[in-house]
Amino acid sequence: MVSESATNKIEIWLARCGMFDIVGYVIGWGILGMCAQPFMISPAATAQEHFSFYQEHSTRIMVGMTIASFCAGIFMLFVSQIATQMKRREKPGQHALSTVQLVGGLLTAWVGMMCPMMWLAVAQFSTQLGPDLVKFFHVMTWYVFDGTYMVTIAQFGAIGLMGLYDEGKDPLFPKSTGLIGVLLAVGYATLALIPFDHTFIFSYDGLWNWYFVWITFFCYLIWVSSLCVKDLKRSQVAVERNPVGAQTLAR
Repeated sequence: MVSESATNKIEIWLARCGMFDIVGYVIGWGILGMCAQPFMISPAATAQEHFSFYQEHSTRIMVGMTIASFCAGIFMLFVSQIATQMKRREKPGQHALSTVQLVGGLLTAWVGMMCPMMWLAVAQFSTQLGPDLVKFFHVMTWYVFDGTYMVTIAQFGAIGLMGLYDEGKDPLFPKSTGLIGVLLAVGYATLALIPFDHTFIFSYDGLWNWYFVWITFFCYLIWVSSLCVKDLKRSQVAVERNPVGAQTLAR
């Protein structure tokens, strides 16, 4: 049986994975992979412009997307830890919110791993595909990346509801985190509009569906990660002071 102190230390590092993952993903996917402004290419660009974009930046994109896919794997560890801490706040046998968060988070991680590998493949084989196919696969991958928004809505919604309805003395997520999580979950539904807008705010490079969605997504997860670490450190103090609390944490 793993000791209580070791369990707590492991969980703190799993909770910190959220911060490490976000920083790494922004660097890999956004900067090196060129999916963040001002590096990314517009969906309104021509097929030839997409082709030239991949020709010029193929190695950089491949390196960046490799980093991004790895970091999305780390994200799976983080969401599993969130679920573990949420489950402790739920009544025995009633684990709907922690389960929804876990499933939504794991699927978000899967999309975060799969899509970078698709962009990497386009970069590697762009010379063999030709302009039309390069643009098709590039845009299609964005549709998959953003169009699977429901899994992230489920994750953020579950975290938000936990924050709103946790009546414990020291809640895992404060009500402000809960409210913002629910509002963000609702706001991300606009990602359904990306196939119909390639030049305005709902384009996948637009003011709302890129700037708002991705900045809030990354910032909110860093916030959640810090709250999970804070909760575990609070539990660590309780463990040191009370052996009975240690047994409860282990369970």
